[in-house]
Amino acid sequence: MSQRVFKIDNEPCIVHYPIRPNGFAVLILGDVNHYVDEQSSFWLQQETRKSIITELTAKGYIVYYSNLYGANWASDKAVSLVKRLYHYIKRREIINEKVHVLAEGMGGLFIEKLLPAIGSQIRSVVLLTPCISLYEHFSQEKEQKFFYKKLIKEISLAYDIEMEKCEDAIKKELNAGEDLKETETPLYTIQSINTSRYKNQFSLIKDIYKDRIEKNLPGEIYIILPEKRYKAPLKIVSYFSMHEQL
Repeated sequence: MSQRVFKIDNEPCIVHYPIRPNGFAVLILGDVNHYVDEQSSFWLQQETRKSIITELTAKGYIVYYSNLYGANWASDKAVSLVKRLYHYIKRREIINEKVHVLAEGMGGLFIEKLLPAIGSQIRSVVLLTPCISLYEHFSQEKEQKFFYKKLIKEISLAYDIEMEKCEDAIKKELNAGEDLKETETPLYTIQSINTSRYKNQFSLIKDIYKDRIEKNLPGEIYIILPEKRYKAPLKIVSYFSMHEQL
């Protein structure tokens, strides 16, 4: 596996190349602790995430992602950069224009915002213990003073608004998840049972899949135990490969 680091809007981005390309690419949208610098990334430094990169490239996928301004909470600025990154890679690499998306934690907030813009170019989505409602996460963190202050500061910086106005801005996200109930894009969630950061999200996720089942839309939830984490890369690759005949 080789890689190349480049910048868009002065934000470090990285693309990993397989030895034997299969013609498909995977865009990663990471959690709040995700980072990319000029030498490495969180997805290379953390063992579990590195195993995902390794499995994807071993199966022929080009994998790419960006630093996205750090703790961005899917701000408009970060969403715009994701779209620029997608078009940049599509121009530069020999790949199918329909991309797979792998979103972890905070990265899940991007999906609804990307569907109206590039939804027709998204082949399938895998969510790893995702945050799909900023409003619900904000409500959860209000119970913990330290984490609440940290979240308010991050949102203020990401959205370029005063800290006092953050709560009103977040209330606009109250109905998040509605587009995920409707999209025909295949949607697969790998949910850890011992998560604490986004523990209030799972009831929303179950509601999304309940609607999707009723509408006969593709997707499923896989509950993963801590001792079975090694299965995550295989599950991700298997789901992506199922949706490459469209």
